[in-house]
Amino acid sequence: MRALAMIVALLILPPLVAAQDDPLRAARDLYASAAYEEALAELARVASAAATPTTTRETDAYRTFCLVALGRAAEAQAVAESLVRDDPMLSIDQFPDVSPRIATMFADVRRRVLPQLIKDEYRNARALAVEGAPDAESHLQHVRQLLGTAEQLGAWDETLADVRMLVDGFLELAHTEPRSAPDTATAAVPAHSSEPAAIVSSSADAAVIAPTAVFQPQPNVPPALLELVRMLRRTSTIDVLINERGTVDDVTVTQSVTPAYDKLIVAAARTWRYKPALKDGVPIKFVSTVVINASDK
Repeated sequence: MRALAMIVALLILPPLVAAQDDPLRAARDLYASAAYEEALAELARVASAAATPTTTRETDAYRTFCLVALGRAAEAQAVAESLVRDDPMLSIDQFPDVSPRIATMFADVRRRVLPQLIKDEYRNARALAVEGAPDAESHLQHVRQLLGTAEQLGAWDETLADVRMLVDGFLELAHTEPRSAPDTATAAVPAHSSEPAAIVSSSADAAVIAPTAVFQPQPNVPPALLELVRMLRRTSTIDVLINERGTVDDVTVTQSVTPAYDKLIVAAARTWRYKPALKDGVPIKFVSTVVINASDK
């Protein structure tokens, strides 16, 4: 009799062990058999027990599946949104029971939620970077990864392009030793100033009269980018090719700050106008060096 009891125990034990190892097995089986209400009840039971983050994530995923199957779209989207906020990199395709309808709904939720989530994550990472926190770089890299995901999903807009520009700048800052502005005989002007930038003649010919700026607006640099440039403590230097009419033919960055800042500087420089350089009274082409200092003074 005792041997029979041991055999019965051995027969019962594996399912019990399996249930402990896989607390969602019953819920998945119910979902697979289209018993969606019963699956939701089982998922609620699992959720009420002490669960690991993985179990919680899978429980919420199957709750979403059941709610979609029952036509409770608003509830399904709310749970899916919570999943995305908890784990923005979560791929719903990892679950074997995903239908095309669920995959489409989940992708729509990610496209809607990710942009604001990325901006919130960036603000947190930026604060850590400004404080010099040791984990700032890992947070910035996480934001960079989220930006890549958003681009792949088609959840992209110009505001996220700005965030990527700033994230790249802060990551560069994390690997760059601060440096002072180079010594130069050229007077520098603030990047946000309306005053003309200082000019240095590229010619040593005493017979040449250098061009004179008549219209030289500085770029409108977004405050966040300007703050980043100041933290980098770099000075932008460009060579401006001025033609015989006093307009700008070409702009070359000779000292870069960041790609985004350089782009703004070059775009502004192409709009500048001068009284052209003169040699023996005749207008000539002339290359002028312009130094733009992002000082807040």
